[in-house]
Amino acid sequence: MSAPELQIKELVAHKWDLASDTFDTHPGHGIQSKKERNAWKHTFKEVFPEKGLKILDVGCGTGELSILFSEMGHEVTGIDISQKMLKVAKTKAKAFKTDIIFEEGDAENPYYDAASFDIVFNRHLLWTLPNPKLAVENWRKVLRNGGKVVIIDGVWDNGSLKSKVRLIASDFLKLVVERKDPRKGHSRYSEELKSNLPNFGGAPLEKVKKYLLSTGFEKIQTFDLKDVREAQEEKMPLSERIVRSYQYYLICGQK
Repeated sequence: MSAPELQIKELVAHKWDLASDTFDTHPGHGIQSKKERNAWKHTFKEVFPEKGLKILDVGCGTGELSILFSEMGHEVTGIDISQKMLKVAKTKAKAFKTDIIFEEGDAENPYYDAASFDIVFNRHLLWTLPNPKLAVENWRKVLRNGGKVVIIDGVWDNGSLKSKVRLIASDFLKLVVERKDPRKGHSRYSEELKSNLPNFGGAPLEKVKKYLLSTGFEKIQTFDLKDVREAQEEKMPLSERIVRSYQYYLICGQK
């Protein structure tokens, strides 16, 4: 890894360190209700109905979905470049009495042996990566034949005037109604950092599909997250609901 790439990743890790204490309190990040938890489980049973799979959660953050996978009976390993996110994940895993392995690691370059996992999973990750296509290539390497990559992502800022107006309105409501500083949070990246992240603002579905196809994944499928989104929105303040009209999806491919 070159020095500039290392510096970019250190800056990204720092942003997520800052977000770690409050990350799970945000609807859409932490699971806020039994209804949402059940909606996620139903979705994942559609994507991989088998029991006892070995799952690698890359960019696992606070381990929210790692823990859910463990509840579903899977063997889970989670990696993240943010030490403070991992600290939260390990504390939660202990509280839930799970045997999840959480380790510091680069989501673009998982250091595991080839054919180590049945599922490589990530949520809200591709926009934070400077080399997303390389990441997909490396995820394929650690999958066994027949294994799946499962990606949840979306586009919340496509650069359009409509997106900008929604984001401005959201910040205004946070400041005036919720009495929160909208400038605080993991998404407040510098312009220099943004320029090094090809999917900043979100990863479009068709672009991610091209990553998968060009890397050799087959049987590409997309899944409806409508039930999950509806459950999340029940717990969302207005400032977050007004920016929720963006593209949001689950896509998977088989090795």
